[in-house]
Amino acid sequence: MAIVWSCALGASAYAAAGKLVEVPEQVCPSCGGKLGWWSGYWRKLRESGVRVRIWVRRGRCPPCDVTHALLPDFVVERRRYAVEAIGLVLEATAARVSAWKSSEVLNLPFATVRDWRKRCQERAPEQLAELSRLALELGAEIKELPTRPVAALLAVLKVVWARTREREPGLAGLWRFWNAVFSGKGLTPNTEPGWA
Repeated sequence: MAIVWSCALGASAYAAAGKLVEVPEQVCPSCGGKLGWWSGYWRKLRESGVRVRIWVRRGRCPPCDVTHALLPDFVVERRRYAVEAIGLVLEATAARVSAWKSSEVLNLPFATVRDWRKRCQERAPEQLAELSRLALELGAEIKELPTRPVAALLAVLKVVWARTREREPGLAGLWRFWNAVFSGKGLTPNTEPGWA
C-alpha cells in the first residue's frame, strides 16, 4: 500500500538527496499507529524531460505487520512520470486537445498520453463523486459542470483545491493535491497495471 506525503522538493532535488531524503513521520491508514522506517527502494522517474532516480522510503506498522511505500506527492503510483506532466495531459484532455497533439506539444510518447487519458476517463466518475463529497464538506459551491467526464473532474478539482488552499495556504499545486487526495492511485487501472 502507498501513502502519499506532502513534499516541498521537486523530483530533481529529491533525487539529489538520495537515501538521506527526510520523510515526515507517517501513520498507518488502517490502524492509525506510528510507522517505523523499513528500508526502501530505488525508482526511476521522469520530470520535465529529465530522468532521475529517487529513493522511496518504506514505513512499517508493527501492530498490522504491514509495510507502506511512502511516495512524495509528485509520484503517481505505477507511473514513470511526475504528476505535473500527467496533469498537463489531463488539462489538455479537458480542453479537447487530441492525444496526438498533446503528445507532440508536451514531447511525450503517444501511447503513454493515450493511456493516461483512458485511465482518467475510466476513473473520472468515482473521482468526481469523491471530490463532490469533499466540496460539500468544505462548503464549496459547484456550479454547472461540463458534460465531458475529464472536464467535469478538472472543474470540481479546481474548486476543492481552491477552497482547501483558503484553509491551508501552503498547500501544494493542483496536481500534487489531486495525487494526495487519491493516494497516488489516480491513474491506476482496474486490472493489473503496467508502467507508463
